[in-house]
Amino acid sequence: MTLRNTGRRAAARWVAGLAALAAFTLAHAAGTPDKDAPFPAPRQAAIEAALDKSFADSKAPGVVVGIWIPGEGTYVAAKGFANPATKEPMRIADHMRIGSITKTFTVTALLILANEDRIVLDDPVSKYFGFVPNGKSITLRMLANMTSGLFNYSDDEAWQKKLMSDWNRTWTPRELVDVGLSRPPYFEPGKGWHYSNTNTVLLGMIIEKVTGQPVAQVFREKIFKPLNLTQTSWPTGTGMPAPYAHGFTVQTLDGKVADATNRNPSWGFTAGALISTMRDLRTWVESYATGTLISPELQKERLTWVTMPPMTSGRAYGLGIGIDNGWLGHTGELPGYNTGAYYLPEKKATVVVMVNSDIPVGNVDPASRIMRALIEVVTPQNVPK
Repeated sequence: MTLRNTGRRAAARWVAGLAALAAFTLAHAAGTPDKDAPFPAPRQAAIEAALDKSFADSKAPGVVVGIWIPGEGTYVAAKGFANPATKEPMRIADHMRIGSITKTFTVTALLILANEDRIVLDDPVSKYFGFVPNGKSITLRMLANMTSGLFNYSDDEAWQKKLMSDWNRTWTPRELVDVGLSRPPYFEPGKGWHYSNTNTVLLGMIIEKVTGQPVAQVFREKIFKPLNLTQTSWPTGTGMPAPYAHGFTVQTLDGKVADATNRNPSWGFTAGALISTMRDLRTWVESYATGTLISPELQKERLTWVTMPPMTSGRAYGLGIGIDNGWLGHTGELPGYNTGAYYLPEKKATVVVMVNSDIPVGNVDPASRIMRALIEVVTPQNVPK
């Protein structure tokens, strides 16, 4: 979730994972194994060196990192500043806006409704809303896997200018969808692939219509509570839960760096509005990548990959989830924040990177840069493209 095309795009001492180390000591004192034991010292040093360099290269104020590989080790750290102005250090528990990782929640809610026989993935959009052009040919599946052809509202330059002129404005989902529908589609339904926030906002509207509940309540009841995601929330205004990191962006009218922490996230709705923490994202990516909340049959549907250009067999998109050289998950960006959370099934490995800046360096987003550097150390045979 971003304003850039298709939605993809200071130093302090290390804060070690002291809680994990304490748990490791207590577990071994009791003679029981600990699945979150730290990596051996040489590998941990290599991880720290990779993080140190990539974080410096990203020029971001702060970062939170978590790596968990069962049988090999765990690494959790926070680096840099949650607020550079006050030199407040980044904390492992800091909340951040997670942008397009919200899409993974939205599509999971959709799959849960399918599991409950309340919707069918191949239902046409016209079954729920009559205002979508060609809605009889666009299915819920196409919205979820980005093959509907609907124009991405956040790529509309006139709308971008309106958004940047008033970050306090509250946008309705219908307003957002109408921006996308006002532009010609990229292609006929099912005849191509193009990332579009319009798809996921429309899914959120459909979820609310089917359930008769606000999507925030659907998320709480069907996802947050079952998984105990106590630090993940749907924003009710412009504020952030404490503790939180300030987010910085150049997505401004004048192109200058600005603090985007308290911008109204309503323009992202079910495509990008959620707030979370590193610990909750660990639980979440492991859950939806393995399908703990839905049937095996629907999980198979989720992991049916679209390989039409620009996708490939190694880097493809399913139902609200991506795969990149074996890693399953999603990246997320909202002005001021950039996040990645991925799961590698063959090793049951999880990596979460959360950065309080969305400002790219050399066209590389900060979270992507850092995540790639870490994965080159921990699973060099599965480095994302």
